[in-house]
Amino acid sequence: MKVRPASSSDMERIMKIEENAFILNIQETYQTFSCRMTAFPQGFLVLEDDRGAVQGYFSSELWEKLPDNNKVFILDHDPLKVHKADGKLLYVSSFALMGSLRGRGLGKLFFRECLKEVRKAAPQIDQVILIVSQEWGSARHIYEELGFKSIRQIPGFFPSDIIPGGADGIVMIKTLEENV
Repeated sequence: MKVRPASSSDMERIMKIEENAFILNIQETYQTFSCRMTAFPQGFLVLEDDRGAVQGYFSSELWEKLPDNNKVFILDHDPLKVHKADGKLLYVSSFALMGSLRGRGLGKLFFRECLKEVRKAAPQIDQVILIVSQEWGSARHIYEELGFKSIRQIPGFFPSDIIPGGADGIVMIKTLEENV
């Protein structure tokens, strides 16, 4: 397995991973992913297996600071409106692996490697923020093991097939040391 920058030729596979990883109402669009790749190409990485097939993706953008409110957290948002090339806060906008790779510890390794790669491209980053659904226990576990802490909840942020009114979004943050 290797981590490398995503390219436009990966988009079809990225969309398949998106479909595999998320329920329909949460899936983001081809256009959104394309904009993310344009806004911050160093922050859009893929996990490639030994056969050269893309098995996961990590997309992110740089923000100036932690937002005071929850208005900036929007699924399928336009990264070109919020990304700041000199931002010190890395927002992980989406992260997913194909289902066949989940539960084997690869998610944590892939996420950690992505943080290292993005930090090489943007060494000014001192914090990482993300939002995760209350329903995604395995993902939350990965983030907690990597040192992320919950700082707020956004009621009903994620559409849900299980929770009427939607699942809460949990905003998590991690301060980076010298070595991610």
